[in-house]
Amino acid sequence: MTTYSASYQGDQWEIRKVSLDPETMTPETVLMEPDTIAGPTAYWPDGTTSYVLAFKGGPSSWTIADEAETAIAALEAIQSGEEIGKELLQAYTRGVRQLEMRLTALKEELLLYAREPGPSGKARLTFRELGDELRQHHTTVAERHQRIVDGDTADWRRWVTHNTDRAALYVNGGEPPRPPEAPREHETGVFDSSEEPGKVLARCRCGWSGPAGTNTVTASRQGKDHERNPLDA
Repeated sequence: MTTYSASYQGDQWEIRKVSLDPETMTPETVLMEPDTIAGPTAYWPDGTTSYVLAFKGGPSSWTIADEAETAIAALEAIQSGEEIGKELLQAYTRGVRQLEMRLTALKEELLLYAREPGPSGKARLTFRELGDELRQHHTTVAERHQRIVDGDTADWRRWVTHNTDRAALYVNGGEPPRPPEAPREHETGVFDSSEEPGKVLARCRCGWSGPAGTNTVTASRQGKDHERNPLDA
């Protein structure tokens, strides 16, 4: 059963309370059922087509879905040729503007993400690949990317990145993500000796350990020598 929020006051769906049969817990009133269902798309007897959006993003995703519905209604109103009242025209214009600004911020966040180092340590997409998808010359894309990095972010970027780790990037001196560093096989440090109290020694993540001594500088030097020439240790 599909349910709709009782707070929604649009004219596309009729909100009504439906009594349930106490024994079968099914609606006592026969509701309109779709003629055909194809995946997320449903075709209804009154000529309406509905499409179910699937998302897990919470309020942000709900907002885009709601404004996208407004944009579709505006499109159909324009194409119908019928007169659009002042208040409805204002609502359509406002909704389309808000959706456009959100999508611009989202598009530019994808641009930033695409140029950040992925698992391979390289940018996920080249500027040429981005230019192909955005239908812009790659130099234009690169120039816009640089302006964003320098602080000229989209007006609603904060809305896109709200409550995420990305909110601190690219703004107020925030740095873009750096390539992940693969753990080194040989990395040493100086530690207290567990067998000889008062002495220290160098240990490596590979399992090597140097001789115990009282000088931390000497132990550190032995560790660095091992990192450079592990086979000589």
